[in-house]
Amino acid sequence: MSGILTYSNMQKRFYDAGSESEEEIVGNYDYHENFPYETNILHFNGDIRKPVIKNMSSAVAFDVGCGEGRMVRRMSKFVKRVDGADISEKMIAAARERSPKESNFYVTSGADCGKAQSDTYDLVFNTISLHHICVYDVRAGIIKDITRILKPDGCATLQFFFSKYYPFCRTVPPLRSYSHLTDLHHRDALQADWFENRWDAKGTNSQCDAALGTSHIPAVLDDFKKWFRNVDIWLVDISIGRPDPRDGGVERILPETHPNCHGIDFSWFTHMAFFYLSSPIKGA
Repeated sequence: MSGILTYSNMQKRFYDAGSESEEEIVGNYDYHENFPYETNILHFNGDIRKPVIKNMSSAVAFDVGCGEGRMVRRMSKFVKRVDGADISEKMIAAARERSPKESNFYVTSGADCGKAQSDTYDLVFNTISLHHICVYDVRAGIIKDITRILKPDGCATLQFFFSKYYPFCRTVPPLRSYSHLTDLHHRDALQADWFENRWDAKGTNSQCDAALGTSHIPAVLDDFKKWFRNVDIWLVDISIGRPDPRDGGVERILPETHPNCHGIDFSWFTHMAFFYLSSPIKGA
C-alpha cells in the first residue's frame, strides 16, 4: 500500500502542480479530438453493426481518468449520462465546469474509481489515461474497482497503446540499399512491461508508460480474465503516415490530426489497443 500511495502522490503532484493548461496536460489535444474514440468504445472492433451495449440512449457510462472531461462531453451525445473520475483535483474542477450539469465527478486515490456508486454503470471506459500508469498493482486496483461500479451485466472498453515490435523500439531509420532493407531496434528501458511495478518512476504522462507488444497479448488477455468472463482485443494502426526514409526520404505523409497517424512521429507505439470486457466478476 505504501508503494501505491507514493506512486499516486507523484502522479497527483504532476497533474495538479504544473502551470500547463488542461489541454497541454492531455497532450496532442487536436489529434485526440479528431480520433473516433466513440466508435471504438461503443462498438466491437469499431464496427457500428456490433454495439457493446443494448439500449445505448438509456445507458449510464463512466470515464476512468476523465481529465478535463473531453470524453465525458463527447460520449454524452450517445448515452443518457456520463460520470467520471480522475486523480487530479485540477482536472476534476475543469471537468465540472465544462461538462453537462447532470454528470457526476469524483477525485480518486489513484488506484480506484473514487466514491462512484457500486452496481450503477452500464459501461465503463477510458482513453489515453490508464496506459500512463506504469505500476501494475495500481492498474489492477482500478480494474477491480471497475467491476464494483459496473452493473452485473455491464461492460468496459479500456484503451491502451501497443507496438507490434515491443519490447524493441527502432534505434535508427531503416538502412536502405538497392537489394536490402535493414531495420535496427533496441530493447526499450523507458516504458514499463505490462506486469511490471515501476514504483520508482519519477514522472508520468508518457515519461514512463505501461507497454505491451505482440508477445504479450495472450498473457494480458488472461490477466483481464481475473476480473471479466469475456475478454477481447482490437488493434487500430496509428503509425501510418509517420516519417519514413525508406522511399527516398519520405517526410510525414499525413497531417498530425489524421486518425491513422499519431502526432508524435517517433513514439514507441504503433497501434491503439481497445480491450472489450464484459460479465464482470464481482469481488474478484
